Amino acid sequence: MTYGIQIWGAAKKSNINILQSFQSISLRVITGAPWFVSNQSLHNDLKILTLPELASQSFKKLHTAIINHQNPLISNLHSLTNPINPLRRLKRRWPRDLLI
Repeated sequence: MTYGIQIWGAAKKSNINILQSFQSISLRVITGAPWFVSNQSLHNDLKILTLPELASQSFKKLHTAIINHQNPLISNLHSLTNPINPLRRLKRRWPRDLLI
């Protein structure tokens, strides 16, 4: 479920909620937790991050790896501002927004 999680962080909130509910249902089935146990309690007790937290953490880790990369073309990708981005974006969220 974490394949490409760095990109999922920029997905629409409704799509992230679908994935998060799938994760919560899976945890509930695996642990056999009753209906009155909150999803937050499940995540805290099992020490499993929610998808938005995991996406942010994974993208920050990827970003630091890109900064320290030996290839200069790859290391230049770490910039928060991209000169080719238009001033008005139709897609409001980008993966690099997870760094903020």
